[in-house]
Amino acid sequence: MNNITFVIFTYNEEKRISYVIRNFIKYGEVFIMDDGSTDRTKEISEKLGAKYFIRPKIDNIQAENQEMFNFVKSKVKADYIYWGYADNIAPKTLLEKLVEVSVQNKFKRIFIPLYTYLWGNVKNYALKSYTPFVFHKDFIDFADNHIHGMGKFLGTKEQLLKLPNKEEYALRHFSTYNLNKFVQAHLNYADIEALGRFQSGEKFSTIKMFIEMAKYYFWGRRAGKNGALVRIVSLNYAFFRLMVYTRLFELENNITLDSIEENYSKEKEKFLEEYK
Repeated sequence: MNNITFVIFTYNEEKRISYVIRNFIKYGEVFIMDDGSTDRTKEISEKLGAKYFIRPKIDNIQAENQEMFNFVKSKVKADYIYWGYADNIAPKTLLEKLVEVSVQNKFKRIFIPLYTYLWGNVKNYALKSYTPFVFHKDFIDFADNHIHGMGKFLGTKEQLLKLPNKEEYALRHFSTYNLNKFVQAHLNYADIEALGRFQSGEKFSTIKMFIEMAKYYFWGRRAGKNGALVRIVSLNYAFFRLMVYTRLFELENNITLDSIEENYSKEKEKFLEEYK
């Protein structure tokens, strides 16, 4: 018997959800954690055999938090959770490996290669990375989790498994971004990340900002076979880091549209003094 449940977070995913469910359904239960979709996500999910849940409403837009994790754990009976999204597809070899690991119950957190397609180009991967999307539900703590984080691991180094960086083990990430969607989505991500840094006491640093921008730029460039697209993607992710630090600077200096207008109003009054 398989010992893994595939948990998919959704909102209006009628165009993509069938692929994910058909991909996972033979390897474990598929749970759809939906944010109140208004399209056919629920209908399609249940027709294909997935279990559909309306997830808790939370103030933070990121799903990776303790409240959400507690809700997921209350529904999942299996020991292992795949925590994913509607834009990810796994090869058969990866799914067989995940089932094998879950049944053995030796490793408690599994790092999976993540190969990302961007801007519709499926000839080459735009980015390659790793993600800990699979874990034993009793060995992860999502308290104080940061944006894009996957919680704190409560086990030992010996209980970690990093799969080989090969296509047969790589989760494919079909990331649907054009410029408008990229900027809008990453403005939200930047706001959340900057707020977390500000609340933890971090101060704005020009040096750190440029280091992170360079790191993200060259990280994207290493994927390297898409020519102009690689340069575009790399620069966009470097810009994302610029947005994070710009927002941190604004928070640190209490810069809002209202404070800007207040400062401008004072300066305008000075100009108008000579007309009195």
